[in-house]
Order: sequence, then structure tokens, then C-alpha cells
Amino acid sequence: MITYTVEKRLILSFFMVYIFFCIAMDLRLYYRVQNYSIRPTKDEPKYESTVPCDLNPFCAVTVKGLMLDYLNFYVLGPLAAFADRIFLLSKMEWLSPNYLSFFHVFIAGLAGKLISNKSLSQRRIGVIVFQVRSWLDDVDGLVARKRKNISGEHSDVGSSGYYVDAICDSLGTVALIIGIYYYLKSNFAARGRGEYVRLQPFVTSIENAPVGSCIVDKKKIRFNSVVPTILLFTGTLIASSLAWNRYIDLYQNLLEGDYQVSAALSEDVFYHKQSDVIRNSFFLFITTAWKLINPHALTDYLLVSIFIDKLWGYLHSACWMTYVVIFCFVYLSDFHYMQNYKYIWDIGSSLAVSSETISNNTLL
Repeated sequence: MITYTVEKRLILSFFMVYIFFCIAMDLRLYYRVQNYSIRPTKDEPKYESTVPCDLNPFCAVTVKGLMLDYLNFYVLGPLAAFADRIFLLSKMEWLSPNYLSFFHVFIAGLAGKLISNKSLSQRRIGVIVFQVRSWLDDVDGLVARKRKNISGEHSDVGSSGYYVDAICDSLGTVALIIGIYYYLKSNFAARGRGEYVRLQPFVTSIENAPVGSCIVDKKKIRFNSVVPTILLFTGTLIASSLAWNRYIDLYQNLLEGDYQVSAALSEDVFYHKQSDVIRNSFFLFITTAWKLINPHALTDYLLVSIFIDKLWGYLHSACWMTYVVIFCFVYLSDFHYMQNYKYIWDIGSSLAVSSETISNNTLL
């Protein structure tokens, strides 16, 4: 019991430190976005980094970076860049990003096998192995971007590498789901029968129970409820992936697209308007929401539930609620995108921004 309490406190402390780390990094990102140039405008100070830009997630502000989950953006991405600096992976001509994508599918298969095990320690190792797969996914993206001289996180929508990466990510997630299925299958009763789940699994009898505790059996969990729950949760991953990739593509074209010659819209005004949208508080709210509910983040929550041995509770409680959250943010994102598309390409507002820019430059 003492060992269990110490372990629980260590896990809780780790997650608290991680949460505070993410909040601190988000505040730094917000300061960088608000105070330094984002697009190539003439009258804004440039961001100067004391850390090499491939290790610093704040150098290049991109739509995908703003919408990427915390673990990938702040931890795994810089670690991938660090590994590239040591081993020069991007300069190994024989090492194709697609090879890395195929390889991490096998790593995901190994993780799924470990997660299907009855032993909690084996399942925890499986969680760590799956995060190695996620790191390799960052490595293949980094190698691809460096070879194309692309700075910052970016989705090369429509390229062969984009589809290979998507397919391999999907196969990795399928391996994880299969591992979860076999774990639940081996631990729940057969179809038509049920098992009681005890609220106090570490208390063996009333005599050993601490004061104020009780031994209560939950409602029976039947095996025939496992498959629909897993399918519903898999549906949330699919819905989140489709929506997240859609908005990355839309916003990249809108906010990272290069200037197209227009009689009513000057280059500087165009880039100023793109920066205005990125700095807008509602846009930062939208991107933060997708950080928290994109498919990578949902997979991370799933892995955490496996690590702390709360898998079934998480699956059962999250499968419907996640759909509601995703569809709410789909509505908000569509509304926000349409409003800002009109703002950037509206001639009247363009002339107003142009006049304001000229006035400010005159005053300076």
C-alpha cells in the first residue's frame, strides 16, 4: 500500500510539472507572437533567438505549430532536431523520410503487443515504446522539411510524403487499438457474462481496509460493451484527424500563403492582415483548442490512461463527450475561418489598413 501511494504521488508530481511547463511555454509563445514579426512585414522587429532555430519552436510561427499538441511541439520536435544535429540524419541521402515512416509502424506494432499484456509494467513499457514511435514520426517530418528548406512545422498537403505519413500514422494507431482490444478481451468476461470491478482493488479484506474506506463492487462490465466502446473512441480519432488536417490546410493557405499581385491589395498590407489574424485572441483560442483535441493529443490521453491503469474508465467516459467537443470546435473554426477570409481579401478593409499603415509610418 505504501509503495502504491509513493508511485501515485510520483506520477501526479510528474504530470503537474509537465502541465506547468506547457503553460510557461505557451506564455512565451504568446509573447513572441504579439511582439515580433510573423510574416515578412517591414515595420516590425524580427525575432532573434539565442538557441538554434531548429531547436527553438518559437523561431517560425506557423499554423501547424500553433495547432500541434504540446508533447510533439515542445518536447518530441526539439528532441528530433537535437538527434539530427548529433547524427546528421537529414544529410544521410539513403535515409528517406518514408523509410522512417514505415519503420515506426513496426515500433507501433511492438507497442500494441506490450499494451495487450495483463502486466501493468509491460503495458507501461508499451506506452513508452509508442512514444518512441511518435518521436520517430517527428524525425521523419524534420528530415523531409530540412531537405525542402522549410522552416517550422508545415504540412506539405498533396505530396506523396504527406499521404505516406498519414497512412503510416493510421497503421500505428490501428496497432495501438488492436493491443487495447486484446487487453480488454483477456481481462473482461466472455460475451453474455460479466465481471465486477472493485473500487478498492488494493484492499483484500475489511480488516485490512483503512478507516473510512469501503469495499464496493461496481456495475458488471460485459465484454459485449467493449467492442462498441472501442469503435466509438476510434471514431473520435478519425473525426479529430479529418477536422484537424482540414483546418491546418485551410489556415496555411490563408495565413502562410505568399502575396498574389492585386491592384487593390499591396504586399505589405496583405502580410499585415495575415499577422493580425494570427495575433487575434480568438484565433489563438481556436488553435489552443485544436492542440488539446487533435488526434495526437487524444492518443496521448489514451496512453496516459493506460499508464495509470484507468483505461476502461477513460474510454467509457470520453467516447461520447469527445464527439461533442470536436463538433463544437468544428463549428467555431468554420465561422472564424470564413470571417477572416473575408477580412484578408476584402478591398474596403484593405484600403483602411493601408491608410493606417501609411499614417503610422508618417508619424514615425
